[in-house]
Amino acid sequence: MNDVKKKIMDSVINQFNAKGMKFTMDDISKELHISKKTIYKEFNDKDELFFATVDYGFSAIKEKEAEIIADNSLELIEKIKKLIVCLPDNYKNIDFRRVYQLREKYPEVYKKIAERVESDWGETEKLLQKAMDEGLIKKMPIDFIKLIIEGVIEKFLSSRELTGTGYSYEEALNEMIDIVMNGLIVAEKA
Repeated sequence: MNDVKKKIMDSVINQFNAKGMKFTMDDISKELHISKKTIYKEFNDKDELFFATVDYGFSAIKEKEAEIIADNSLELIEKIKKLIVCLPDNYKNIDFRRVYQLREKYPEVYKKIAERVESDWGETEKLLQKAMDEGLIKKMPIDFIKLIIEGVIEKFLSSRELTGTGYSYEEALNEMIDIVMNGLIVAEKA
């Protein structure tokens, strides 16, 4: 992928964070100091640009997941937690709480995001199974665990409700995984 494409997709993320779905190709060209013609050389239309940006984002997530898996300093449970809520460093500023806006205006792009969230569980499934085998977590169908986590993430992405909680998307993911892994019960004070 060339540098111009990456810069354009990074600008899409910046504009999305700033304006939600109300940003234009003019906003991108102004931010990058390039012509709209340059943008359209790289992407035929806004749809293609959004699809490419989704793939770009999920590729970065896969790279971050590979780092987590290779990190031998992490305990198994910590590795599972980090994998499930994995956000690459350069994507931590994305306001995922606005993704619901895509559902109405760009349903195919939204559908692609949902499909990516529901797939790519391979390594996480292996680690969940290992944690069950080692007695670190309850034995239950991995598909059940996935349904719970995917359901929460889907709800986070598909509604405005998360914005009213005061949590950023990253904070909400971390709270969610903490509740899934540790429950809601407060540990007894010694």
